Amino acid sequence: MDLVISHVYKDFGRGPVLRDVSLTVRQGETVCLMGPSGLGKTTLLRCVAGLERPESGSVTGVPERLGYVFQEDRLCGAFSAVANVRLATGRTLPEILRHLEELGLAGSARRPVSQLSGGMRRRVAIARAVCAGPQLLLLDEAFKGLDDQCRRDTVAYIRRHTPGASLLCVTHDPEEAALLGGRCLDLSAL
Repeated sequence: MDLVISHVYKDFGRGPVLRDVSLTVRQGETVCLMGPSGLGKTTLLRCVAGLERPESGSVTGVPERLGYVFQEDRLCGAFSAVANVRLATGRTLPEILRHLEELGLAGSARRPVSQLSGGMRRRVAIARAVCAGPQLLLLDEAFKGLDDQCRRDTVAYIRRHTPGASLLCVTHDPEEAALLGGRCLDLSAL
């Protein structure tokens, strides 16, 4: 099913953040939202996820299984990488360990995430979203803190484990958008 964002308007009381935004993400398509800070890219993802309600307009076609990598890691710091993924996905220990190993985290899988570097925490957050088996994966500046090789490896990991899923990604980095492939849209032009 296609994700359809139709004439979405969102205002937090300080003036509109989103004005009449419309776009369609076809099933299995990758769309990268770009543009300067403050355009409402994160707010749009939050509307898609149902975390914000637009004042007007609609978001339809949101699948039942949704994965979301927020700008912040949103991990439980005292829990291990394994526990963070299991908490959100219910996957088995062997499955989780395979995912973390693919992301270069095998040696850190049982350490509290508070002891991991920023890039390692990012990869745990990505594993958590991917292990949910999403039909739609929302990525909000998901690769910040990752070096070029790690970013390439992480994108390849996402591609391997989300065949047929739609991806809606917020990024400021044209190289990142090119790596993800798909269609790039400037939110200010929507």
